[in-house]
Amino acid sequence: MASTESEGKTPSIAVVGSYNVGLTMRVPQFPIPGETVIGEGFAEGPGGKGSNQAIAASRLGAETTFIGRVGTDRYGDDAFDLWEQEGIDTSQVSRDAEAHTGAGFVLVDAEGENEITVAPGANATLSAHHVDDAADVIAESDVLLVQLEIETDPIERVLEVAASNDVEVVLNPAPVRDLDPAVLDQAAYLTPNQNEARSLAGIDPEDEVADRAIAEQLSEQVDGTVVMTVGSDGALLVDEAVTAVDAPTVDPVDTTGAGDAFNGAFAVGLASGMTQTTAAHFACAAGALTVTASEVVPGLPTRDAVEELHSS
Repeated sequence: MASTESEGKTPSIAVVGSYNVGLTMRVPQFPIPGETVIGEGFAEGPGGKGSNQAIAASRLGAETTFIGRVGTDRYGDDAFDLWEQEGIDTSQVSRDAEAHTGAGFVLVDAEGENEITVAPGANATLSAHHVDDAADVIAESDVLLVQLEIETDPIERVLEVAASNDVEVVLNPAPVRDLDPAVLDQAAYLTPNQNEARSLAGIDPEDEVADRAIAEQLSEQVDGTVVMTVGSDGALLVDEAVTAVDAPTVDPVDTTGAGDAFNGAFAVGLASGMTQTTAAHFACAAGALTVTASEVVPGLPTRDAVEELHSS
């Protein structure tokens, strides 16, 4: 279970999830079907919710292990080079000779909003067997962080392993999809954004429902604490009551990595012994800093930067 920093222990995070090479284009506006829009810039860089959240946690001072799968192509080589630079334990990352490394295609408009599509590649070959191989690492972690860019079997298995070892789980249900409610109930914390929470709660996209009501309705359906991010407004934490957690005001450049920064920081906060509310404030500061830079990984902040903004 999580130890506090006052006990002299570095927080330990295990992240099970995806790595994707990110191919990003800036556009004046998103194209409608059949339309061609001339882009204003192109960049190739690392991505994937799992990898991004692992890097976020590592930069914030956690001993971080990534559990995932990449191809044997140059994008997979790039991933290992990146993780080495970021100080991430990759002993539980395997390579698939028959599948390409996952790829994400990102459009960012003039307002900094984004649209993303993903080709999973090797991420889809991560299995429950790979999770079993990493069981000891998971058991020794303070917090397990997992998302939904991998298949259901490894998600279900990793939650079982965490539960059997009393490891606290932060489940980021992104990209959202149907899961057995019993799976969601194994997470101590569920961290959707508004749209993901709306989908999980079964609320029609066309219905006008306040963010607070969405978060409360989802909370009634799951056992864990709901921490719903609400963009520049911060987050809503729903346990026995609803707590609004404000985000620092910043000028956004690219919102693509905000959720990953939030989740990595929230996990680190919990593993460091913060209360859930303090961890959410810490995470909102990390997310705010991330959107002030273009591209995800370059924007993920250090601990000093987050603590400075968090305390201001």
